[in-house]
Amino acid sequence: MNITKEANLAAKWILDKKVIAYPTEGVWGIGGLNTIGNIETLDLVKERDNDKKYILLFCSFEQLTKYFDIESKYYSLIKTNENTFTTMLIPTNQQKVAARIPGDRNLLHFLKLINKPIISTSANISGETTCRNINEVKDVFDGKLFGALDGPLGDEKKPSKILDLENNEYVR
Repeated sequence: MNITKEANLAAKWILDKKVIAYPTEGVWGIGGLNTIGNIETLDLVKERDNDKKYILLFCSFEQLTKYFDIESKYYSLIKTNENTFTTMLIPTNQQKVAARIPGDRNLLHFLKLINKPIISTSANISGETTCRNINEVKDVFDGKLFGALDGPLGDEKKPSKILDLENNEYVR
């Protein structure tokens, strides 16, 4: 597994359609561009049923609305939860989308370098403990992921809250 502390290099790996690990607000995440190949890779490395969905990480409200047609009645709720540790279930014309616009400055910087949404999930085998440091990432995913961006985790201790915008209720 390739390891770098350079966000620019890790962003290039993502743009080259690689699946990598990276630090998030509180746990390590794994992900890549939203492609069928990357979804299949994530399902395989996580040993996860392929019917489960992933969230999308965006660097801004503007980027989110560039990729999805969202009714304007949801804009204020999205803006309220922009740059927070809240995953939003957003109704769109296509489908309901799980999206987060993080507030963690390192993760946000990384997403801005990529400048495209990425699919993301926790760095763990399905049902197992989530990786909390680069050594755990290497132990679990060496030979399974292209690489990892080695950097500090944020201060969150629990998974993100999940807000269903359709009824403005938290489902987690």
